[in-house]
Amino acid sequence: MQTSNHLLLSLEAHDFDVLARQMRPMAFKAGEILYEPEDQVDWIYFPEQGLISLLSVMLSGTAVETAVVGNEGGVGFLEVAGAGVTFSRALVQVDLLALRVSAEAYNAAFDASPSLRKRVTSHVELLLAEARQTLACQSHHSHEQRLAWWLLECQDRTGGGPRLPLKQDFLAAMLGVQRSTVSQVAGALKADGLIDYTRGEIQILDRQRLERRSCECYATAAHYRNLIEARQQAASA
Repeated sequence: MQTSNHLLLSLEAHDFDVLARQMRPMAFKAGEILYEPEDQVDWIYFPEQGLISLLSVMLSGTAVETAVVGNEGGVGFLEVAGAGVTFSRALVQVDLLALRVSAEAYNAAFDASPSLRKRVTSHVELLLAEARQTLACQSHHSHEQRLAWWLLECQDRTGGGPRLPLKQDFLAAMLGVQRSTVSQVAGALKADGLIDYTRGEIQILDRQRLERRSCECYATAAHYRNLIEARQQAASA
């Protein structure tokens, strides 16, 4: 089995082969829900294409996006190592093709392989660093800077294509603002020729300028990823 998922690609060949024998490709349309809060996690998903949004759901029903997951990682593998229950909604944001493995098969492979545990631990470390960076970003950077960062992240995690099928509702949840604010901020980026958007789709026209309009968090998150990857490679040498 071949894969384009970066986390799976980082595994040693034997570890990947063990998981590959248990994984099956699955396709999901945008809007489908993989987990709801307090669901038992029976399956782990490793995206090949597309994007998964993780949302924290308030008692009022309001949902705020806390992370996006594309082909750099997966969802469910952290929860099955603990209580086996998720406290986030996992929503398919962009049509998804993912490799799916059962919690039972994943846990067996995880328990048997020190290298798999090390790779997953490094990935969890990166997720925590990115989550902390997001908290800092919300306190110190403008809506425009944050939107630019997340558009760049979404492009990176969906394979690098210029077209992103993202709706205003998602962008509002991602930034924790009203749709009217998204329209205002996206309109400014469009007026300056950085992006274009129609109903349900954003096209990145000038990535270099969009990076310059982004806050420092995009470069910071990239630095964290490069640092962890370099240490993994040095440990494997």
